[in-house]
Amino acid sequence: MIAAVVLAAGTSSRLGTPKQLLAYRGRPLLAAAVENLLRSPVDQVAVVLGHMAEEAAGALEGLPVKVVYNRAYASGQASSLKAGLAALDGTVEGVLFVLGDQPLVKPGTISLLIEKFRAAGGIVAPFYEGKRGNPVLFGRQFFTVIGSLEGDTGAREIIGKHPESLHRVDVSDPGVLFDIDTPEDYRRLLEMAGDQE
Repeated sequence: MIAAVVLAAGTSSRLGTPKQLLAYRGRPLLAAAVENLLRSPVDQVAVVLGHMAEEAAGALEGLPVKVVYNRAYASGQASSLKAGLAALDGTVEGVLFVLGDQPLVKPGTISLLIEKFRAAGGIVAPFYEGKRGNPVLFGRQFFTVIGSLEGDTGAREIIGKHPESLHRVDVSDPGVLFDIDTPEDYRRLLEMAGDQE
């Protein structure tokens, strides 16, 4: 079983407004990212919320996902990775960590990552034009390592320590590199989507 953990607990400090709730194609950005994920072959989806959790949970109403509340979200991304992992079914073989502000990743890209994982195991990451992007898929052997992370550390640290386990998937999907951190990023997203908001 392959599960996905969507990381959507942060405070969006650089943006100045909760990115999870930004309008995108007529719905909240987080809902768009999750709906995209649900069109891929993942078996289970958990969404980790923290800052403005109630409002973000409202944006997910009706979607077949498990909502996980991370009360320690202010301590950094590691707490969200751990909260998401702890909420998953015990039969999970691999976990795809997805950023909640990446609505442009194609479901087909996620399919390619899962395909590669089933063949090779370890850690699987997408690369676009030579740059590593997200989401990243980790095999069960890394769950203990993820569970021991502290502070604002995430996938990058684990990949850095286990480069021999990384399997690269070259994709033609620029969405793996695009997330929303600044008002300019949001403007670019709306331009790409053809939105007028």
